Amino acid sequence: MQKKALLLLLIAIIMGGLVTILVNTLLTREVKERGEGAVMQTTKVLVATSDLKTGTRLDKLTVKQIDLPAENLPEGTYSDVGTLLGEKPPIVIKKLYKNEIILPYKLSPQGARGGLPPKISEDRRAATISVTEITGVAGFVLPGTFVDVLLTSDVGQRDKKLASRTLLQNVPVLGVDQSSSEDEDDPQVVNAVTLEVTPRDGKKLALAQEVGKLSLLLRNEIDASILVKDLVTTKTLQEDPSGITKKVKVYKRVRRTPSPTVEIIRGLDVEKQKVKEGKPLSGETTKKEGK
Repeated sequence: MQKKALLLLLIAIIMGGLVTILVNTLLTREVKERGEGAVMQTTKVLVATSDLKTGTRLDKLTVKQIDLPAENLPEGTYSDVGTLLGEKPPIVIKKLYKNEIILPYKLSPQGARGGLPPKISEDRRAATISVTEITGVAGFVLPGTFVDVLLTSDVGQRDKKLASRTLLQNVPVLGVDQSSSEDEDDPQVVNAVTLEVTPRDGKKLALAQEVGKLSLLLRNEIDASILVKDLVTTKTLQEDPSGITKKVKVYKRVRRTPSPTVEIIRGLDVEKQKVKEGKPLSGETTKKEGK
């Protein structure tokens, strides 16, 4: 009896050990598989070490290398400092913030000179127009903002009266007076505004300044809509706010002459009757009949 109990106990210990080993193996494999799936692939990316203003030339102190997940990285990132800086490092043309990924569209070509030229996009030109405190939106037009350009002149008007039309829309502002920094937020009244335009639009601006008066309309920075070009004339100013001239129909009040009435007395009864011209009253006897 005692031998049988010992045998059963030995079998139970062996079975328990086998189950423990099996469970431990399965758990280890699952943890390993989950761990391998959770590991993210990273890559070296260059970012700004601090806030960098426009016009800053990059160097080894202004950029650093960090590891970022390889998934969903924007196109054009830099991974090597030497490749980014080259022989003559590029210039920042759009402000960079601390730890922001450095991308090509925020940099000038390598070897570019400082100042305004690096900020001009390919196939574009910088054109300057004269403004006042009023036509320049009280100084709120600053580098980095977008504007519409209005032309007020009598060009194309048969009656030679002034008309206002939208000449250009959604035009980026490169600079005001001699400043091209986008870091300024305070309004400043200036005498000149430099815009980034196509060569053809530059010619239109040059001609428009000679034939009329240019004014700027400041846009919301996220509004890139292109509106249908319209013409506003002096006649438009006479219309109601909805742009539809209202025609008021005038009704003439006609005063009617009251019809004549007569009283017919029959005993104690008195009756009034209206008389129509050309018709005798009922019961009336004409002189001709009485004869």
